Amino acid sequence: MSYKKEVFFLVGPTCTGKSKIAIELLKKHPFELISMDASTVYKNLNVGTDKPHKKILEKYHHHMIDIIEPNEPFNVNYYCKTVESIVDRIISKGKIPLFVGGTMMYFNRLLEGIDLLPERDSNEREFIKYLVDKYSLSTIYNCLKRIDFKSFCRINLNDAQRIERALEVYLLTGKPMSSFFSDKKFMNNKYDPKIIFLLPKDKENYHKKIELRTSKILNDGLIDEVKNLKKRYQINSQSQSMKSIGYRQTMDYLDGNISERQLYEKCLYATRQLAKRQITWMKKFRADLQINIDHKSHVEIAEYIETNLHFT
Repeated sequence: MSYKKEVFFLVGPTCTGKSKIAIELLKKHPFELISMDASTVYKNLNVGTDKPHKKILEKYHHHMIDIIEPNEPFNVNYYCKTVESIVDRIISKGKIPLFVGGTMMYFNRLLEGIDLLPERDSNEREFIKYLVDKYSLSTIYNCLKRIDFKSFCRINLNDAQRIERALEVYLLTGKPMSSFFSDKKFMNNKYDPKIIFLLPKDKENYHKKIELRTSKILNDGLIDEVKNLKKRYQINSQSQSMKSIGYRQTMDYLDGNISERQLYEKCLYATRQLAKRQITWMKKFRADLQINIDHKSHVEIAEYIETNLHFT
């Protein structure tokens, strides 16, 4: 009888110490870490992403960090396709893949599966932007109700990026984007996923952590980082890399749309909302181990994982 190789997932909302916990596990066990974060894939996005320090990255190899330039496109298809070969390589070396992060779309697609969507088309994007300007985003959203009802139900009416993408896929293929989602479950079919969830229960304590993180990235030079990125890569607020929390708001600040105080408040609010969405997503999955992280150090949490899960 052949047994599926195990693949571990360390998943949690923002500000739950995932990276530090993962490093503790790497110190004692034959893991190789695969980042599951939509922002740390970009080179030179360091402060706003709270990317692990250079010394940590040099000592403990992290896959899927610093792999593309900030002015290059990146999507969930690219991510899943790339990590599939990475997982195979890690296992071929006798090691264990450990996915670490909180980008729930990546997590969902790795477990639930996705067929490859067509690449983005600049001509279609221009046409769609013309339609949005002429008829409004809400009108385009309502069009999805007739051509792609599943996407219409799944996408929020204010989510311009996903509304436009759904329309683009339909124009390119003549098929609704929802038809590309299949029952092909890459991780479940090929491997044995072991899922560890990190969850805060004490809301007051957790919100304090978010406040500290928000203050820290601003004090560590987020504004200067974004200034340098704008100058070096000729990017703007519409660039995909700049749509992440912290970067999007800093772009607004540099464009003169908000004050420095508003920058802090908007970053804080957006981070809290992100955490709520991440926790909501996590409720859709069954975890092999769910940990209340309140008032525990990353060392204690790593030890708890070691005690309760067996790494084969």
